[in-house]
Amino acid sequence: MQVRPSGLAIGPILLAFALGCSQKPLPPPPARVTLVQKGPASIELVPLEGQPPYCLVFTVAESGPIRHLTMLEDKRSPDCPAGTPILGTAFRIPPREGKVKVYVVFSDRFLESDSIAQQMNDLVRQKQAIRAMDLRAPGSVVLETLEFTPTKP
Repeated sequence: MQVRPSGLAIGPILLAFALGCSQKPLPPPPARVTLVQKGPASIELVPLEGQPPYCLVFTVAESGPIRHLTMLEDKRSPDCPAGTPILGTAFRIPPREGKVKVYVVFSDRFLESDSIAQQMNDLVRQKQAIRAMDLRAPGSVVLETLEFTPTKP
């Protein structure tokens, strides 16, 4: 009886070699928004080109408070055109609350801000990381997370 070499026996070895060789660190994701410090405790958030057209902005302070910075009367996400500060304004961050994480939720359609705000509150309360895939929202949603430490004037 003649034994022929089998490709099945060599396959796992080649696969392990190929995976071992391709383990390069992933590049950081491209920035979606620029944080521009306008004062010791105020910032502008400027979306970069190529982002979905609508956004919501939340901050989560080191000391606990969660703030929704883009709350409008109609409770929908505002237009966030590239190159223009979100809502055309600088946001004031209370220094007494300490460092904040700024979450900018971009979407391809209007979002109901109350629903996203409740989900942000729930995730923070449960001490879970906040990622776009954790948000129950229609359409395409991407998230940018920035940090800012306000100081007293």
